[in-house]
Amino acid sequence: MPSPDMTEKDWPSIRSGPLEARFLPENGGRMTHLVHDRLGDILVPTAGPEFEPLNWPKAGAYPLFPYHNKLLGAAFTHDGKRHEVLPHPALGTDAQHGPAHRRAWQVASLGTDRIELVLDYRADPDWPFDFRAVQRLVLGDDRLDIELSMTNTGQAAMPGGFGWHPYFAADLGRPASCDAGRIWPPGDAGVPDGTRSEARSAKMLPNEAHTLFLSDWQRATVVTNGGIEATVTAGPELKHLVAHRTADYVCLEPVSHVAGAFGFPPGSDSGLFVLRAGEQRSARFAFSFRIF
Repeated sequence: MPSPDMTEKDWPSIRSGPLEARFLPENGGRMTHLVHDRLGDILVPTAGPEFEPLNWPKAGAYPLFPYHNKLLGAAFTHDGKRHEVLPHPALGTDAQHGPAHRRAWQVASLGTDRIELVLDYRADPDWPFDFRAVQRLVLGDDRLDIELSMTNTGQAAMPGGFGWHPYFAADLGRPASCDAGRIWPPGDAGVPDGTRSEARSAKMLPNEAHTLFLSDWQRATVVTNGGIEATVTAGPELKHLVAHRTADYVCLEPVSHVAGAFGFPPGSDSGLFVLRAGEQRSARFAFSFRIF
């Protein structure tokens, strides 16, 4: 964790035109701020450098490796072997969002408008496989381009996926939409169980608190409190999206697999992938910004 004496001007930052992004790599590879010079916060601003790994700030944006959302029962089966990980204390028996955003990342490179963050993860009670996670972020005058990659650095094949979790500064009165063609109803545990998905025709997201598990999308949009229309687009590597809304923020999370995928029936098209030793998987997505 960074020193509590650090001020925001000491945090790594990138800039292009009116946009600035700031980071605290030690705090789980987080982007702490994304700000427009005139229209203010695009993401909910992180209050300070203090960081509790199991009570992370609902602010900024963070990486999701090697899975997202709930891992039910804090266990999964791979290649016929059951693996158990540590549950999140607040969730009882379940783990959540993978351990990468609770570890210290390193700055591999930093330029005026770009940054590369790296985590070399070693198997531990939170995840039983070695991997390298990379975030490459490039800021433009009206956009943010991101590439995620994950490499299996161990000796055995590893299951998993990835994604990104931004908290847009938008209250319940701000419009948000997504063109996803399918929706996964949650099961009894609050995440999809893989037994069914449904066709979806609605574009607008509810203006009340919700969590929706969506697939087959091309663009999702929210208007921030400051009046910026933020649109996320992604390629087929991130064909799933979680839309999560509270009174204080909207999360539009591009992800490679459906929440709860480790519990899906065998053979399900969940989006989880398997990396052989030394194999890498990557995905790109972008946020574009327009004054609304």
